[in-house]
Amino acid sequence: MLRKLALKKLKASDLSFFKAYLIKHPQTKQKGFNLDKKVVEKLFFPALTASLQPLNKKAAHVDLIVFGPGMAEAHHLARKIKQDSKNIRLNGEFIDGPVTEPNRYDIIAPGDFAIMEFTGTAMPEAVNVILVAAAHDADASLHTRLKSILPNLSDSMKALSEDELIEVAKAAAPPAAHPIHEWLETGLLEEVGYGDASAMENLNRRRPGRGISPAGFKIAKESAERTGRLGEELFDQFLNTFGLPGISAHKWIAQINAVSPYDFLLTDDVHAERYADAKSTSGIFYNPVYLSIAEINHAIKCGCPYDIIRLYNVKETTATFRIAKDIRTKLCPVLDALTNVPKGVNVDSLSFSPDYFNFETEEYFIEIAAEDDEVDE
Repeated sequence: MLRKLALKKLKASDLSFFKAYLIKHPQTKQKGFNLDKKVVEKLFFPALTASLQPLNKKAAHVDLIVFGPGMAEAHHLARKIKQDSKNIRLNGEFIDGPVTEPNRYDIIAPGDFAIMEFTGTAMPEAVNVILVAAAHDADASLHTRLKSILPNLSDSMKALSEDELIEVAKAAAPPAAHPIHEWLETGLLEEVGYGDASAMENLNRRRPGRGISPAGFKIAKESAERTGRLGEELFDQFLNTFGLPGISAHKWIAQINAVSPYDFLLTDDVHAERYADAKSTSGIFYNPVYLSIAEINHAIKCGCPYDIIRLYNVKETTATFRIAKDIRTKLCPVLDALTNVPKGVNVDSLSFSPDYFNFETEEYFIEIAAEDDEVDE
């Protein structure tokens, strides 16, 4: 799964996490969101219980970033993921409104929703939440669409794919300033996450005076990293399952060395080696390709062919790719030009239009069978 996304229907017991609700309902004893283990453990973090067991109070600290309700921007908090008896909870201190918005959470009621994104490997390291309140005008259409996903009173939590969430947001059409857009403008935000200057200018034009919040920028960077990892994984599975013409063996180097200047070591049919770098985007083929100076240096000096595998339309289980074979001669004038930058200036990475390289016209389509993500309610 590319992003660990889930939809949670908020019940009275969950709302006691908010101080405003607890004051009005002092009889509530629980403090925190109940998290469905069939989602957070079975689907997202299979080692979660084992990871929490040895910790003090079986709890781990997480960064919690809350958006909404409505168009309220990021509220940064520190809370915990905790095993409580047989349950997993997001809890810690009560959540109170920020100093500048003391009544921010007063509007939330049972039946409202939390769109949640979890990041981390063995256990959550951060949890991003968008609160969607039926009583807030900016949330009303989105709330209606989310209710169709969890329509029953007994519904608790369901894993979502990014495509499902995109479709919901498109159908609901919340205001342009709604935080859901920061989560879902993956193509543009992916380029922002790479530090692309033109993408940043474009985003500032589209969101005058607002740009992107620090939390949104963090999400953009994480999204770009996830897409890169997923692209490598899909390409590796393609090589394992189908192979490429003329390639007899491969090694996924980036899986064991995160700072390698290439991602794959390929061996052709005559036992000659070549390097391959996977460049992935969730968008179209013509989105920029980003190369670090370390990659450019290695490509020119390695003495072997250096290929680019351009993966695009990267989804959870599908992608398309094209190949630019041995780009060394294309990179030599680029590296020569960089020798003329003033002393004390270092260039770490560059963006290229795919048209700069001689990509082959042949397209390869990857489709990997998805695991069963259905959750029993």
